[in-house]
Amino acid sequence: MTRKGEPIGPQESEKARRQDRARICRVLIEERRLVQAAFGQKLCANFNWDMLLELYEAESEGRDVYQSALCLSAGIPDSSAHRWAAKLAARGVFARRHDDMDKRRIIVTMTDDTRHALDRIMDRLARWAP
Repeated sequence: MTRKGEPIGPQESEKARRQDRARICRVLIEERRLVQAAFGQKLCANFNWDMLLELYEAESEGRDVYQSALCLSAGIPDSSAHRWAAKLAARGVFARRHDDMDKRRIIVTMTDDTRHALDRIMDRLARWAP
């Protein structure tokens, strides 16, 4: 932490930027939940975006995300969610690998390009947030 009036160093600045990104992501997730609760899943469905937000939040917190949990967060049938997760992986949005401890589980991560794109989105949105 710096004293008032001192310049913020690169480490503090990057930490603050990561915290802002995580905060904006949580706001977007809550916004999605509120809109879906008010108007219904069918009217406001955007499960790809929901999965991206959940994955971004988890990675910002240092948590692994299993494909089954990610698919649950999308709020669509398992078969559809798994199919879309596979499509997003094939398009280079997600990367998937088997869990070393349990080969039945698949860990999903964002690719670097996806993470950088979402970082840019969160940074732009942070400028609008109080």
